[in-house]
Amino acid sequence: MTRNSPPDVGRRIKALRAQENLTLDGLAKMSGVSKSMLSQIERGLTNPTLGTLWSLTQSLGIDIASLLGDPDAEAEDGADMDVVKSHQTPEIQSADGKCALRILGPVDLVSKTEWYDMRLEAGGILESEGHASGTKEHLTVLEGSLIVRVGGREQIIEVGDTARYDADVPHDIENKGQMPARALMLVLAP
Repeated sequence: MTRNSPPDVGRRIKALRAQENLTLDGLAKMSGVSKSMLSQIERGLTNPTLGTLWSLTQSLGIDIASLLGDPDAEAEDGADMDVVKSHQTPEIQSADGKCALRILGPVDLVSKTEWYDMRLEAGGILESEGHASGTKEHLTVLEGSLIVRVGGREQIIEVGDTARYDADVPHDIENKGQMPARALMLVLAP
């Protein structure tokens, strides 16, 4: 099976909102996303930022990655291969545009395993609240160097290094360098 188009996030948000019997105004108030922005997202007129997606999915009680799968996909008998072309790989960006996460993991594993191709521009930072209890992140730097902060600890991670850390507490990843940095990030829930 080959995916031919990116996921219609707006349509899915609208369907989830309807399923929860929420009005545009209701979801806007719950999420802190303006009613006009929510309307534009649902109609496919704009692409939401990572922060906007986070707010909406938290309000709807779902994971971001669950918006990006194919809800209409049907299992096929026999051998199966799912190919996602590079230009079709879902990507979410921070509000400031300095952090992009290409979502590499399949949606059916999202409750246990997520992996991302992360790009942080110079000065970019990815701040995360704690995930579910027992969650670990594994970050391997492919280009540049990154600073990982967990609790009171801070560590510089350079090309080829892998940091493994608790992700059930607030943590952040920052690029203090002058050039973009790139890393693979694996999130494992218990």
